[in-house]
Amino acid sequence: MSRPDGAGREGFFDTLRGALGSERAGAPRDPGAEAADHAAVRARAAAALERASEFAGPLLDELEHTADGAGWTVARLASLVEASGYVEALAGELGALSAVRTRHDVLERMCVEEALSSAGAEVAVMDTSGSAGAEREHERSAMRDAAIHADLGVTGVDYAIAETGSCVLLAGAGVSRLAALLPPVHVAVVERGQVLPSLDELFTLRRHAHVEGRRLGYMNIVTGPSRSADIEQTIVKGVHGPGNVHMLLVDPA
Repeated sequence: MSRPDGAGREGFFDTLRGALGSERAGAPRDPGAEAADHAAVRARAAAALERASEFAGPLLDELEHTADGAGWTVARLASLVEASGYVEALAGELGALSAVRTRHDVLERMCVEEALSSAGAEVAVMDTSGSAGAEREHERSAMRDAAIHADLGVTGVDYAIAETGSCVLLAGAGVSRLAALLPPVHVAVVERGQVLPSLDELFTLRRHAHVEGRRLGYMNIVTGPSRSADIEQTIVKGVHGPGNVHMLLVDPA
């Protein structure tokens, strides 16, 4: 088999860069074109957020339907107080002795730590933002161990996707994906206005974050319980992550 020549290779990578919206390394930039592209990205991002707000109710309705189809246990709740009560009741039903949670703002507002403690679960907060160096590495190791042994993980979300029934968690201070990936049970709290119509809007917002110079870390898209067909092509839940997942849709409207 013949190897592609240099022109063929460059053509391939130019096509790939174009699809990704990036430029050829070392190629001269057109400041005017770059500014126009950034302006277009900002406009699309603003439109995506506007749609999420304007159609918040219908998007929650669609998410409720698609999430149920994806295997989530979905609860539509009228307040954060009800959401807190749901978490407390679930922890009690599971007999959970330990839980981990992220530091999403919604969990602070619904006092989730108090709810879990009331159910008899010891709670670890997945956050190392206040430490550095060796101390941070020690805390990261301790958090990983806590998540491995936790009966329950509770997170907020950055976005949810109505089309696919997914929750999206972005890397950030106090947000560890381990809380959503390691415990056998995951509870995700979604608020009105956080639901995007599709993945198109999600990637538009991520592109906007890049244009604005924000550092992008990992992005977790969680769609229902963990599934695997590695063994004899038989679907088994919970092999590589939570097999029991709950999506709480908080809708005060």
